[in-house]
Amino acid sequence: MPVSHEMRTKYLSRKRLTGLLFLLVLPVLSVQAQTPPELHVLIDVSGSMKQTDPTNLRRPALRLLGDLLPPSARIGIWFFGDRVTSVLSTQPASDLTKTRVHNTAGKIRSNEPFTDIPDALTAAAASWDTGTDRNMLLLSDGMVDISKDKAVNEQAQQRLLDKIIPRLQSAHIRVHTIALSKDADSKLLREIADRTGGIFVAADSAEALQRAFLKIFEAAAPRDGLPLKDNKFIVDKSVKELTILAFRDKADTPNSLKTPDGTLVTEQTSRSLPNWRWDASGGRDLITIDQPQPGEWQIIGAKDPDNRALIITDLKLNVTSIPTRVYPGEQINSTLQLTNHDVPVTQPDLTQVIKAVVQERRGDEVIQSIPLNDRGADPDIVGGDGKFDYQLNLIDPAGVYSLVATAESPTFQRTWRQNFAMAPQAPISFKSRTVTEPVSAAATGPAVANAPSGSTALETPAHVTPAHVDGHGQKPARVPAKNQPVRVLEITQDPTVVMPERSVVDGQWTCEASPTGSAVDSHGSAEGHVVPSPAGPRIEKVHWVLDKTTMTVPVPTPVNRNCQFSGTLTAELTTERSMRLQLLPVSVPALVSTAPKSEHPDAHQVHETARLPRKGPNWLLIGAVNIGLALVIIIGLLLWRRSTKITINQLLAEAKTA
Repeated sequence: MPVSHEMRTKYLSRKRLTGLLFLLVLPVLSVQAQTPPELHVLIDVSGSMKQTDPTNLRRPALRLLGDLLPPSARIGIWFFGDRVTSVLSTQPASDLTKTRVHNTAGKIRSNEPFTDIPDALTAAAASWDTGTDRNMLLLSDGMVDISKDKAVNEQAQQRLLDKIIPRLQSAHIRVHTIALSKDADSKLLREIADRTGGIFVAADSAEALQRAFLKIFEAAAPRDGLPLKDNKFIVDKSVKELTILAFRDKADTPNSLKTPDGTLVTEQTSRSLPNWRWDASGGRDLITIDQPQPGEWQIIGAKDPDNRALIITDLKLNVTSIPTRVYPGEQINSTLQLTNHDVPVTQPDLTQVIKAVVQERRGDEVIQSIPLNDRGADPDIVGGDGKFDYQLNLIDPAGVYSLVATAESPTFQRTWRQNFAMAPQAPISFKSRTVTEPVSAAATGPAVANAPSGSTALETPAHVTPAHVDGHGQKPARVPAKNQPVRVLEITQDPTVVMPERSVVDGQWTCEASPTGSAVDSHGSAEGHVVPSPAGPRIEKVHWVLDKTTMTVPVPTPVNRNCQFSGTLTAELTTERSMRLQLLPVSVPALVSTAPKSEHPDAHQVHETARLPRKGPNWLLIGAVNIGLALVIIIGLLLWRRSTKITINQLLAEAKTA
C-alpha cells in the first residue's frame, strides 16, 4: 500500500531535541560505520544445481563479489551439499585474495546428493576475526535435505529454527540469503534472513545471480563510488583505483570505455594496457584500473541502473551505516562526513560549498530525497562541524531499498550506497477491545490482566469508589453498577524480533472533550447521573515497560468519548541492536451504549431493567383502555340478548305448528 504524501510529511518532521540527543551517541555510531566487514560465503554444490545453474553462472557471480570487496574487508568461502567443505579460509580482501577467489570460483561444481543447510551455517559461523561486522551469504536452490527420510529432514529444519538461528543472533551474525529457482525453500531462506537481520533476494534465473550478489554486497560491504549520469562519471586526482561494473544490454553485446583523452578501450584492446584488468562474463563487464586518468569517463553501452563506478581513494565519503533490516516507522539518525587520510574534513570554506543529498530509492524510483548542509539549517544540527546530519523515517512497504548518499564539489564527486530490507510489519501491534468486568462495591482499581508496571494509565482506574476523583476533579455520585464495560488496548510483541523486558513505549492518550451521544455518566451509574462535559481534550501521558509477549492496558475513561493513542517504541532486538519506532496512531472509538454485554441473558435483562428511569402511571391511557373494554362488553351483551330472543321465537312458532 503506497504511503501518502501527508503521512510522509508527518513522519519526516525532524525534531531539534532528537538531533541533540543524537550528538551524544554519534561517536558510537561512527565506530560502527567504520567496522570492517567480514563475509562468509556458502555456495550450494548439490546435484540439483545441474538443472538450476547449467552454465555455472555461480562462478562469475562469485568473482564479481570478490572483486568488489574493499581492501578493509575479509572473505571466506564454503561449499556445501551432503557435506561442508572450507575451500578458502577467511582472509583480507587483498589482490592476492581476489586471485584466490577467482581460482575458487573455478572449482564450483554440482555433484553432491543432499543440501545440508544447517551444517553449512554451523560450520561457517564457527570462527570470526575480532572487531569485524559479521555477515554470511547463503546461496541455495533447494531446501533442508540431509536424508531420504522426510521426518529426518523436518527434524533438521526445526533444529535450524530453534537452535542454530538463536546462536547466530547472539553472535551478531547477519545471514543474507539468495533463493535460486522456484524450487528453493524461499519461506525458510526468508525467515533465516529476517530473524538474523539480513536481506533475502530471490533470483528467478542463473542470469539474475550477478545482480543478486550485487545487492548482497551493497548490504554487507558498502564502499565509495562515483555518481553516474548518463553512464558518465568524473575521476579526480585522489583516486588510486577504479572498478567499473557495466551490465550488457544483451549477453553478446560487449561494452567499451571512453577515457578522458578520448580513447575508446574494449576488452581486447585493454589486454595491452598496463594496470588494466577486464573480466567479461555472465552478461556484464568488470574492469579494474590502477591509477586511472583524471577527467570524464564514459561507459559506451546500456544505461543500466546497476552500473557502478567504485573507487579506492584517500578522500572518502564516511556515512553512518544503517541496519540492513528495518521496520515500518523506524527512526534512524545518521550523518555524512568527508575524510581525507581518515581525518575528518571540517574546514567551513570546503564543507559549505559541498552539495550533498541523501536519497532512499527502490530500483530507479526515488522514494525520498533529503538535501544536506553543514550550516546548521534543518536537518543539520550544528553548523560548521563538518558533519551533514539527517534523520530517516522509514515507513515504506516491504522490499529491498537503497540508501544513496552523494556529495559534489567543484573538484570532486563521491557517492555511497547501502541496501537494506524493509520488514513487512512492525514487531509490535495494538488492538482495542471492549471487555466486561464484574466489580464489587469495594472495588478500588482496574483488574486488567498483565497490565504493565509503571503505567500512568493505571493511575486512572476504569472503576472508582465514591471517594475517587477522576482526571477532571469531578466526583461520581454513586458506586458503579456491576458488570460494566471496559475498553482495553492489547499490545503484542514479536518475540523473534524484540527481546523480552527490553522494550518501552512512551506516549500519550488524547480523548475528545465532548462525549459522543448522550451525556450519561461515563462510569455507568444506575441512576443515569449526568456529568458536565469538561473543557478541552483529556490528555494522559503513559510509560509502559513491556515485559510480556501479550499485555493489556486500560483505555482512559470516560467510555463514551473517542480516544487516540500515539507514541514511540524503544527496544532492544534479538539481533543485538537498538531500535526507535514511531508508532502509528491507534484510535479507540467511544462505546455507543454504556450498558455492558453479558454472557448471561437473565443477568443482562435484569441489569438493563435496573437502568430504565422510573415514571408515574399514565391515567389518560388507563382511562381510554377501560372505556374501550366497557363498550365491548355492552355491545356483546346486546348482541347475545338479541340472538337469544330470535332463537326463542323460532322455537315457539315450531311448537304451535306441531
